[in-house]
Amino acid sequence: MSKHIGLLLNRLRKNTVMILSWIPLFAIWAVTRYSSGVRIKDLDVPSVALEGDEVHLRCDYEDEGGSSLYTLKWYKDGKEFYRHQPGISPYSEKCADLNTYDVVGVQVECSTSTERDVVLKSVAKDTSGDYRCEVIGEYPKFRKEIRSARLTVFSEELQPPRVTGNEESYRTFDLVSLNCSSTNKEYTPDIAWKVNGHRASSNYVLKYEDRRSVGLHFRAVDDLFRRGVIEVTCVTSMGAYHTRSRKVHLTNRDYLSAQGYYYNSGLKRGSVSLGAAFSCFLFSVAVLLPAV
Repeated sequence: MSKHIGLLLNRLRKNTVMILSWIPLFAIWAVTRYSSGVRIKDLDVPSVALEGDEVHLRCDYEDEGGSSLYTLKWYKDGKEFYRHQPGISPYSEKCADLNTYDVVGVQVECSTSTERDVVLKSVAKDTSGDYRCEVIGEYPKFRKEIRSARLTVFSEELQPPRVTGNEESYRTFDLVSLNCSSTNKEYTPDIAWKVNGHRASSNYVLKYEDRRSVGLHFRAVDDLFRRGVIEVTCVTSMGAYHTRSRKVHLTNRDYLSAQGYYYNSGLKRGSVSLGAAFSCFLFSVAVLLPAV
């Protein structure tokens, strides 16, 4: 009896070892089964654009688990307007066919569009909508992945910003308190400040709830003056291609009052001008006197 029990336990032990050896393989198969296919790495759809812009859409994908792309499609508000299917037809031909479809506001630039990048030309307000990229992996799984984003197109041109609060001149350590406002009505652009050509420190910038104005507050310390001037610039931007700016020069009052002196000399300009004038006089006399 004990002999049979020993044989049974030995057989059970061998089966257990065999089962355990198959678990990693099963796990790999399970992961591969549900992860292989085509995956969207990145979807880039600009959130805003202005009428007449050329808009670039990008759907970057990668193959997983040995699968490859079966087809990639772009939709606007649920209607297909672009397709890439490897081996079926060149991008430009298929794109031209789809351009005949009635997709409001969509005009694809076929000559520059590829399997990952689609170019929309001369966008208008009705180009606004929800844009969706769909990728499907090859046989046998045909695994599908979808991502979407919204594009809004505005008609109003970006206006230059308005800067207020600047004084005629400043002394060292005076408080500079400026305000930059957008004059656009249809949308609110991004607003940023620069000081002497560099983005202003966040400690200088004051943001308001309405987002149409941004303040700039700092002390006019000596290190900020360049030849007696601090250059501040307000920049408004809308989308990737539209920026407007307004520059203001903040003049050092002490520097203005010292303009009668040479830099680092302490001598008035007039105190050395006599010597220069006398030299010019002697030169003139030498030229005018007849040769002996």
